[in-house]
Amino acid sequence: MTASCPYCFTPVEADRIGFRCVGACIPRPDVQASFYAGKSLAVPPVYCMIRNDRTKQLPTYVVCRRCGAQTAQEVCLVCHRDLPPRWRQARTFTMTVTGARDTGKSVYIAVVVQMLLRYAQQRSCTVMAYTQGTQDVYGNDYYEPLYHRNVVMEGTPSMTGGGAYQEDPLIWEIAGGDGGRFYLVMRDIAGEDLERLTGREGAFSFIDRADLILFLFDPLMLDAVRKVLSGLIPDLDTNRKGVRPGEVLPKILAQMSSGGSRLALTICKFDALQQLPRANSKMAPVLANPAAHFNWDDTMVRARTPSSKQRVRALEEDGAFLDAEVCSMLRYLGEDAVTLQAVQAVRNRKIAALRHFVVSSLGETPQHREKLTERGISPFRVLDPILWGLSQARVEF
Repeated sequence: MTASCPYCFTPVEADRIGFRCVGACIPRPDVQASFYAGKSLAVPPVYCMIRNDRTKQLPTYVVCRRCGAQTAQEVCLVCHRDLPPRWRQARTFTMTVTGARDTGKSVYIAVVVQMLLRYAQQRSCTVMAYTQGTQDVYGNDYYEPLYHRNVVMEGTPSMTGGGAYQEDPLIWEIAGGDGGRFYLVMRDIAGEDLERLTGREGAFSFIDRADLILFLFDPLMLDAVRKVLSGLIPDLDTNRKGVRPGEVLPKILAQMSSGGSRLALTICKFDALQQLPRANSKMAPVLANPAAHFNWDDTMVRARTPSSKQRVRALEEDGAFLDAEVCSMLRYLGEDAVTLQAVQAVRNRKIAALRHFVVSSLGETPQHREKLTERGISPFRVLDPILWGLSQARVEF
């Protein structure tokens, strides 16, 4: 595991380094930066230095040839965005959360960070925001609505409009564990932007370079499920309803070509499906099975296991059972085409691996926008996809 740009997820090259002017130079339109940002960007002059036979070491600064100012601000040579301090030496794990509108991507991120903190505490590790931007954005846009005001989060703003806070990644420093210090980089994406994708786009090319792609499959987008659960869970806000999962996944897979990413195909809002045993549904006996892995969560039990090998083995055994159960569940729902699309992407070497998961970020369906939960947030299996991705990347946590 090496350093990757937290914006475009491109690996940092060992023999090339980029700097941008921090002096008096006026930023000018940058075609390359604009391509990867998905909008027009102006950037000060960028300088690329290369290590070769004559220069044995990369410089730690350069002098701007236009204004004469000395600069040590390193930038990504692909997207021309600033890299955090000492990023070249960092070990990074990159991930993005995808899915249609109203699948709960931002809610998942808000909750999973809190669960990472709990898991890290069990492992005698620390999880801290690495940048002030991460601290501010997570606190104001993710944590505050859910944990302080207990209200439904607003939809993630589109990158084409203003106020798209998800343009900047959330970077978390994880330290103290068996695997040493590493950085977990998260990128959120507006479902509206994913639904609009047509072909491959530079602004979303980071998806192809992510170590882990979470795709949230919302069963409440399926008419048959909503009808069966009518009266058992609160009615949905149809104004925020996204498209069916099977319409979005192909757009995400169309961004893939490198074959290095792992896909976590995840049924979200699983607490709603757990109400099926109370309904007249052919799936009721399946969901009522207490021995099924999708009905229990031993994440924190595994966290207390001293041996890293035992933790990894337990995670893999549980995950293999869960994967088979979720595949069967998707067939019951008549949505096995989603799995087939992902399996085909593995066979075509567009992605490196596939696994199925279930998660519930809140533990219940919100009653209305002004009150998120009645009993408090009760996450279920939200860490599974991330722990699997880290295990696949040989990162001990």
